[in-house]
Amino acid sequence: MTDFIAAAATGARFELAEGVLWDDRADLVRWVDIWKGHVHSGRLGERFIEDITTTDIGQTAGAVALAEDGGLLIAAARGLAVLAVDGTISHGPDILGNRGNVRLNDGAVDPQGRFVVGSLALGPETGTEELLRVSPDGTVETLRSGIRLSNGIAFSPDGHTIYHVDTLANTLSSHSYGPGAFDLDEPWRTVLADFPAYPDGLTVSADGTLWVAQWGGSSIRRHALSGELLDVVHVDATQASCPAFVGPNLDTLAITTAQEGLSGWTDESGAIFLVDADAKGLPPHRWLGSTAAPSWLHKKETRP
Repeated sequence: MTDFIAAAATGARFELAEGVLWDDRADLVRWVDIWKGHVHSGRLGERFIEDITTTDIGQTAGAVALAEDGGLLIAAARGLAVLAVDGTISHGPDILGNRGNVRLNDGAVDPQGRFVVGSLALGPETGTEELLRVSPDGTVETLRSGIRLSNGIAFSPDGHTIYHVDTLANTLSSHSYGPGAFDLDEPWRTVLADFPAYPDGLTVSADGTLWVAQWGGSSIRRHALSGELLDVVHVDATQASCPAFVGPNLDTLAITTAQEGLSGWTDESGAIFLVDADAKGLPPHRWLGSTAAPSWLHKKETRP
């Protein structure tokens, strides 16, 4: 096992930075500051990220994703939002139904260009959170229910497996995946459990190994599918929230962290960190819906 030390790469300190990813077409790092509702874009240097654009969407921003048309898709408070290339922001309808006091959290685009996103309770844990899939035409499906706190979502390199973190259950689970209907009768399989801290964001490297942020554990843990711990990336911040490979070669690991819930901290909590962890990532999938003319402008989302 190898221990890596990541270095702070931003001067800015974020309350709850999350959802970091690499935009290969724009050569930019993208991420969100959830409670502030900010979507950030940064230029990657050798040892720093220069935060060059901040967009306020007017409500929480749980995750950001790339769109095929060059815009951005955002998991807003209770529905999706899009940021078009011309800077126009459009908010879609509520997709959380009658459930109150919840919001959308982490999300990722699947290999077919659909957005998979989960929810979390804003008050006491309910154990009734959901993992949803939103197609470009606005159709909303439930992929998983009975979740305690939905967090990291990623896909295997071949796209045949989805991975999902339930933070409060302290588990990372998997399920078969593909372009067809999701098999709700197939049980989710626990791949990893009993992390030393709360598992949070997740990424999969090109070799198929799992990189899991440790909220409260100041680190990212890299695991084989067998569960074996392969590497640990340490950050000088208590709450590591999300890892992703960035840069033209996808060979630099970026790690978001948070200040949320801390007081009197003396570390670099809230910074984004960078490290060469001797691995390469996979390019993010892109949303196939339009950010210039999203589906909700001409039809309503439907839940089958």
